[in-house]
Amino acid sequence: MLSPIFLVSRNGVNNMGGVERVVQLLQNDLTTYAAKVTLVDETMVLPQFLRGTRLAQFAFPVAASLWLWVKRLFGGQFLTISNSSYTPLYPADAVIVHGSAAGYIRALAKSGNRFLGMRILARLEGLTMHFAQRVICVSEVVRDLCVNHHGVPAEKCLVIHNGIDASLFHARQKFIDGVVRLGFAGRLEYGKGLPYLIEIAQWVGTRPDMQLVIATTSEVPPALRVIPGIKILPGLLPDQMSTFYDMIDIMVLPSLFEGFELVTLEALASGVSVLGTRVGACDVFLRRGLPWVSELPTDSQEFIRQTTPIFERLRQNSDPSAMHAFIQTSFSIERFCNQIRAQLQLKNS
Repeated sequence: MLSPIFLVSRNGVNNMGGVERVVQLLQNDLTTYAAKVTLVDETMVLPQFLRGTRLAQFAFPVAASLWLWVKRLFGGQFLTISNSSYTPLYPADAVIVHGSAAGYIRALAKSGNRFLGMRILARLEGLTMHFAQRVICVSEVVRDLCVNHHGVPAEKCLVIHNGIDASLFHARQKFIDGVVRLGFAGRLEYGKGLPYLIEIAQWVGTRPDMQLVIATTSEVPPALRVIPGIKILPGLLPDQMSTFYDMIDIMVLPSLFEGFELVTLEALASGVSVLGTRVGACDVFLRRGLPWVSELPTDSQEFIRQTTPIFERLRQNSDPSAMHAFIQTSFSIERFCNQIRAQLQLKNS
């Protein structure tokens, strides 16, 4: 008999960051294998005055845990899939760990921030993982943080890399003329490498043979608003992201920490070469020696000095059809969902 599933995600499938996009893809898949899939989000468990506030990120995990306990104590039979820090007081059947607040704090230690809120989230993450029956980590680095930092038993931690629907992206030819088109997608904040990105943008603004396209849901800082050669695409929805990838040749990802970012998978599925730091999916592909991914120098001025050989190497290795096929075969959303369902022993009856 099929069991109902509660899929716990503070923003549901709204906001459409990486977590919300994975939740949406998982929700679509699970509807075939469950009697009912219910999103447990802010609107379900928090009063109106708390929703969307900074306090909600701390209140929601407690409220969601209590909500699930009430359902259980009143005889409900269901499975629960939580995300990151959302069930610190309830034994979820599985928690998907998309990133790590503790890892983020370590990566941004030099920023001078105190990270009080992030430290609370790290504690909630640790409790969620300890309570959960299974801990599904999106990368090996995230798993290592779960085990070594939070002390989660290694035997209940499993790595399942994120996946995407590659059919949404077009494997079009890149480097088609003398202009190199760089791209960045993500929040415009320190942890995503904003200072580095601003320096690149200022350099691009002096080059007639360079362009930079930025896709973001964040407010654009003044330093990026008036630079020639910079195009900003605000608020693109996930199903519009293929338009962004069609406009660029190279994705630049100067992030200081990532779990297993979807944008790297999407870029490769679109035939876009990736130039990123050794975090998340970029780190995994750099370790594998994937020819379409190169390491971004840690210093922006060093990157500027090395652009000619870096760009030439990516140009020579560019093979959009092979890149698309690689993602479609090895990092599909079907593979991701199949592995999640296998952990929950969900079968279509």
